[in-house]
Amino acid sequence: MLSTIARRRKAAGGSPFSTVKATEKWLEALPADSDYDAHHVLVEGLERFNAENEAASLSRMKSLMKMEEAGLPLQLRIVEQYVRNQASFRLARQALWRESWVFWSLLAEAWLGMLKGAYRGPASAEIKPFAAEIAARALRYAGLVMRWDYHQARDPAGSAWRRVHKIYRLAERDGFATQTVQINARSTHCAREYTLVVLMGLAHPLGYRTQEIETIAQIFEGYEPLSLPAAVPQREVHTHVVDLSLSEGACVLDDDWVQGRRLRYLALRPLIDYLKSLDRSSAAEGDNGLTQQVASLIERGGIRRNRQRTHRFGRVWVAAGMDNILAALAHPDAARSYPALEPWMLRDESTEGMGFALPAASTLPHGRLVAVTWDPSENIWQLLAIRWNREEDGQHLVGAQRLSRHPKRVEIYFEPDGQGGAQDKTWAVFIPMTHLDQGGSNLLIPKTHYRLGAPLMLRDGDMLYRLRLGEVQESHEGWLRVRMDVMGREQFAVAA
Repeated sequence: MLSTIARRRKAAGGSPFSTVKATEKWLEALPADSDYDAHHVLVEGLERFNAENEAASLSRMKSLMKMEEAGLPLQLRIVEQYVRNQASFRLARQALWRESWVFWSLLAEAWLGMLKGAYRGPASAEIKPFAAEIAARALRYAGLVMRWDYHQARDPAGSAWRRVHKIYRLAERDGFATQTVQINARSTHCAREYTLVVLMGLAHPLGYRTQEIETIAQIFEGYEPLSLPAAVPQREVHTHVVDLSLSEGACVLDDDWVQGRRLRYLALRPLIDYLKSLDRSSAAEGDNGLTQQVASLIERGGIRRNRQRTHRFGRVWVAAGMDNILAALAHPDAARSYPALEPWMLRDESTEGMGFALPAASTLPHGRLVAVTWDPSENIWQLLAIRWNREEDGQHLVGAQRLSRHPKRVEIYFEPDGQGGAQDKTWAVFIPMTHLDQGGSNLLIPKTHYRLGAPLMLRDGDMLYRLRLGEVQESHEGWLRVRMDVMGREQFAVAA
């Protein structure tokens, strides 16, 4: 009798997760009148579960599954509130983001600890048969933590990439990478969850709005014929590669087709075509939608900030926005005064772009175009697009991708019998072909002047070109960057 009393007292003052039944009883006591309060208590429970630092066991794994089962519907409703509250309730929005981020982080930590226990703990023999279910969850929640970092315009840390690479290598090594498991009544496996993490890294949604990030994620998760990582490269099939030994995601394949022990290849051309087809089928003609931008990012290999970068410090002059860019690109004789220029401090530079440090936070959405020069009097400009911005050690950092080293302001108009009606002449920006876009030169034009396949006249000095407009590459705040085919050219005097 004394032993029974002692056990009861220990249970009363001990962990609420000591047994599956105790966990169920604890979950039944969650607040029922408020999703946020119930979610908050559950988050505190997960925090306590991890802080107990108990050795992994089958009982603790089942308790964790019970907490996950109760928490995921609550988390879904919290995320829905978070997405809805973006336009207002700034303080509530931040609180909901934090609640969600902590929930994913604690689940990722708990399942990673369970995975370690399946291989090294005293109860590994009874947990090891569930390795596929544990690893798939560890991958999924680690990927969701990285996705929630994107919501705050933060790049996932290198340690986050190392974690998902390591878990996936383990799944491959032990042969359960494609073993089907159920998470929240949805069939998945480790290879699929890992690929979803890699795809979000390629989409690199820094600067996207919350609704857009979640839309991208839902499109990826709903795409059934998802390409899985392959160890053997095929030239006519694979388009991207990921190195499981690095602290970064995937990149586009160039000419490096070397087979390596930790290199995995992905065939993403069907997904890219699918994303482009969504815009063609659902968006109005000439409207460059979200999926087109994501397809373009994946097609060119995402945004890799780990490539060789040269530290360059000094002031540069920046014309931001198309009105200022057009004024900056005008010939000096055509403009007596310079446009509104901003002094930015250059931080580093690579073959693909520039990094800046700004004195104060600025509203620089994804895709905002800027023209940069070292000396406005020389009239030598580079055209860049903003890709990310974040705060680090009290500095406001901005990263921009270089679109052209030699942009040119040109005049465009439709011929009287051409498509598009009788629009007047207007200015555009010609973007000569660079190593970033080997498919051909691009043209920046107003949305009002875009019709797929329409003939267009372009005047550059004394030369007159007849063009045919191709597909939209990206939208830049009312301007479209499009492909073009040159149908012919002649001297302007002759054409006149």
